[in-house]
Amino acid sequence: MNEILLFVLAIAGVFSIACSFALISLGTIIDRFPVGDESGRKRSLSSPMESTRISVIIYWALFVIGSVAILQESRITLILGITTLFAGMLFMFTALIFSFAVLHAMRQRRPMMETPVFQTIPVSVAAPADAPVAGINSLQKKHYRSPVSNFMINAFMKRD
Repeated sequence: MNEILLFVLAIAGVFSIACSFALISLGTIIDRFPVGDESGRKRSLSSPMESTRISVIIYWALFVIGSVAILQESRITLILGITTLFAGMLFMFTALIFSFAVLHAMRQRRPMMETPVFQTIPVSVAAPADAPVAGINSLQKKHYRSPVSNFMINAFMKRD
């Protein structure tokens, strides 16, 4: 039984390390995101970068406490340790989703990107090939909305 719990702790640790790095980088990106007038902005413990660091420190403190509780022989401490780790991982997953949602909402405030799309023009047999077709441009711009995967990748790659 202890080997299974150690294996689960190792998997939880790897998941926690990856989520911690992602959450801290998202907090940094959100904190450095241009919002307009930066002169009146105050950076304190409630800024996104500092608050994510504090939450990651609290998470790791709970992770250590839960890990120690799991390794104890008592059934009650085992249940408390598993509950603490599970609650901590849910917190980390929720924080990541919330950070992605905040970053996405901040990016939506910018004008949407316009991508040129080539459009084929139906050519009439009666009209000469070099005559322009009225009302149709051969190059039009179409608006595309970024799917969830694009803004996640852009957030990790720090593209703006």
